[in-house]
Amino acid sequence: MEPVGKMMSLKDTKWILPQAPYTAGPGGFSWFDGSEKMGWKYQESFNILTHLIQDLNNEGFSSSDIFIISFSQGACLTMEFMIRQSFSLGGIIPIAGFIRYKKRVKQDATDASRNTPVLLLHGEKDKIILPEQSKISLKIFKDAGYKAELHIYSSGHKIPLQAKNLIKNFINDKHF
Repeated sequence: MEPVGKMMSLKDTKWILPQAPYTAGPGGFSWFDGSEKMGWKYQESFNILTHLIQDLNNEGFSSSDIFIISFSQGACLTMEFMIRQSFSLGGIIPIAGFIRYKKRVKQDATDASRNTPVLLLHGEKDKIILPEQSKISLKIFKDAGYKAELHIYSSGHKIPLQAKNLIKNFINDKHF
């Protein structure tokens, strides 16, 4: 994500790049722990995000000035985290992710979190997480009362460079 922050060249911006807490194979990390049978454990990941937001609030950043840009597994985590908060953020930008517990979004979503705008991005050539997943996420968010948009780009499983201006405008304007 470090190159993304540099690419954005947003003034007066603080970038925080947290490390996922769960180990995944030799030298790898994951935002989730578990298997298909066990389900996903993610409380440690939620704790990291909660503490980061609290620290930023303590530094004087309003929650409405905090945006989370996330990719792949991080995008999945961001969506699951955001809907359960008792506050809204400036926005989330999940790239190439999916919602694992689709039926729980309406049930788990808080009224305050519904004020967090959602900008979904996905590559149409993504073979790892199919773009259909972001289309499903868009419908889920809209049905749950969120302001959400989806942009599909001509790319694979990566952060599309052509989305730079869209991301910058989303952050700077704080709306679609």
